[in-house]
Amino acid sequence: LQVEFRYLARVTGKSEYATIAMRALDEVLKLQTDSGLFPTFIHNTKQTLSFGNSAISIGAMGDSFYEYLLKIWLQGGKKESKYREMYDKAIDGIMDKLIFMSRPNYLTYVAEMNMGTVIHKMDHLSCFLGGNMALGAYTHPDGLSSMKAQRQLKTGKQLAYTCYQMYARSKSGLAPEYVSFNDGQGNDFAKGRDAPYHLLRPEAAESFFILYHLTKDPVYREWGWELFQAIEEHARTDSGYSAIRDVDTLEKENRMESFFMSETLKYLYLLQDDNDDLDLLNEHVLNTEAHPLRLLELTSTPNDLSINTLARIN
Repeated sequence: LQVEFRYLARVTGKSEYATIAMRALDEVLKLQTDSGLFPTFIHNTKQTLSFGNSAISIGAMGDSFYEYLLKIWLQGGKKESKYREMYDKAIDGIMDKLIFMSRPNYLTYVAEMNMGTVIHKMDHLSCFLGGNMALGAYTHPDGLSSMKAQRQLKTGKQLAYTCYQMYARSKSGLAPEYVSFNDGQGNDFAKGRDAPYHLLRPEAAESFFILYHLTKDPVYREWGWELFQAIEEHARTDSGYSAIRDVDTLEKENRMESFFMSETLKYLYLLQDDNDDLDLLNEHVLNTEAHPLRLLELTSTPNDLSINTLARIN
């Protein structure tokens, strides 16, 4: 909520919104880890915080934490260097510990970890990471041509391609909630046995949009169009769009998640639109629910980010 509450503090003039939200994040970051990766639960029952488990996920329960380390830095005009440093440390940890390649086709994927053991599965939720890493590369303090930025960009593109394959290799053209790698059947991945459903999630479309926005490579438009066509064919109903119980049997559920309208369709529309005014490098930041907010200008570089220093919106 840091991106939202900082913006709310600016437009209302009530700095306490930002102060409280940023204090929560800063207290978590004080815990520190060697890899920059944080477990999915934090104990907040004593005077000081402590880790509540050892599960590390870039998908469910963990995705927005890493996403917002970058976006907070961008939102503040790239002045709050500690958030960018924490982001880069986390990305290094992800690439060193959680990025793998499948066999036989060498698809790059981001795994999970629990108690030090790697779990070779990738959530659809993790598909945000491709676009996020590309955005991190294009805004890297050392420049896009630097070795670190190029490593982030290359990995981000590879992850986006894997997310496209999660759709393209499905019989219906719809991706399951997660895929498991090293299935023992000679395939790169298989749909999750306990989660074969498709909830109309936005993360793949999000990465396709961000990568197209940054690179102008038309392949991302093609991937997005294929995704949209599969949704239109299998999920559309007389009254809206439906979640799919199984991407192979295509049985519909009587529900449509709110993020489909606010995120998935928005990203798919913007992906094909040549006239949008978004500028993710200089003027806007997208929150985790795809709402564009203008960047904030800070009058100084705050240490604890109480947001008393917020001056104006560009």
